[in-house]
Amino acid sequence: MEVCMKDTLRALRQRKNVTQESLAKHLGITPQSVGKWERGEGFPDITLLPAIALYFGVTVDELLNVDRVRIDEKIKAYQDESHRLKNAGDNEKNRALWENAYAEFPNDCRVLFGLMFALNRDAVYPCPKEDAERIIMLGERILAESKDSRLREETVQKLCYVYESIGDRENALKYADMGGSMFTTRDDLRCHVLKGEEGLKESQEYLRMLILLAELTASSMIHKVDHTPEEAIAAYRFGIDLWKLLYSDGNIGFEANNLSRSYAEIAYQYAILKDTEGVLENLGEAARYAVMAATMGERKYTAPMVNRLIYNPEESTKNYKGNACNLRLNHMEWKVYDFVRENVRFKTIEERLKKYAE
Repeated sequence: MEVCMKDTLRALRQRKNVTQESLAKHLGITPQSVGKWERGEGFPDITLLPAIALYFGVTVDELLNVDRVRIDEKIKAYQDESHRLKNAGDNEKNRALWENAYAEFPNDCRVLFGLMFALNRDAVYPCPKEDAERIIMLGERILAESKDSRLREETVQKLCYVYESIGDRENALKYADMGGSMFTTRDDLRCHVLKGEEGLKESQEYLRMLILLAELTASSMIHKVDHTPEEAIAAYRFGIDLWKLLYSDGNIGFEANNLSRSYAEIAYQYAILKDTEGVLENLGEAARYAVMAATMGERKYTAPMVNRLIYNPEESTKNYKGNACNLRLNHMEWKVYDFVRENVRFKTIEERLKKYAE
């Protein structure tokens, strides 16, 4: 267990309103030594710890922040187990995990956020009333108590989504307006500042996320107003084209999941049109990318615009059990496909998906 006293020592000294020089004189050491301790560049001789603790009226454990370290280690263990469960798509166990963590640490903002995220991990729309109320309570506590900028940003996003889900447009817009402009994001500013290989990698990851946002925005547009199947097809093809432009050599990694989903959505629109060829062609592509997603391991991207990035399946999370092949099989059960269900190509696609489904 790693202990750290630099922040605690500074806080104790400031609370008692004493200078580094005064503390150093009391201990019979140089002020420079105290300065190094508070910067984390050194550590007092173990024989000095009781004297320092006595001077400030605390225990040695409190001085060393041992309780805080133990708490951090426990919460890190919860976070690691949560990632494992999200990687497996086990939402039920993930929620139970954070309920336990919340019972143990009801005032730690990291735990509040873990539970808030787990409550709506199934992405049920609209969010169930009881869960929505808890998410809002937890989120507002985080914003009131946490100074962690990343935690606050993600909390604002979650609150916006939840309020929108339950039809509270006023509060949804309130939290939407708390987000930053896309031209002043942390990611954009970091890309501007960082240079060399570090800056190149950061820029490639930011470009990947911008394309993801463009894809999601395009597909969401068709849900704003009534749309024709042709308009929906155009929106989904827009996202597909962007991904293929980014991964120009076909080494597409995680985005095989996104392409599989988009081709399945296009197939659905063709099913509405009763276009057999459109359905089968796009279900075939959906299946091809689903199998790719289900079978690929860790790999380095090789296309020029992403060649500093690596895909590791262990780092990804999902909100469903099984893999992309399971999702496509469930999709193909929809009644809209009944008119092609007996088609040989349709059956062949099903069999291929079943071979790789979990």
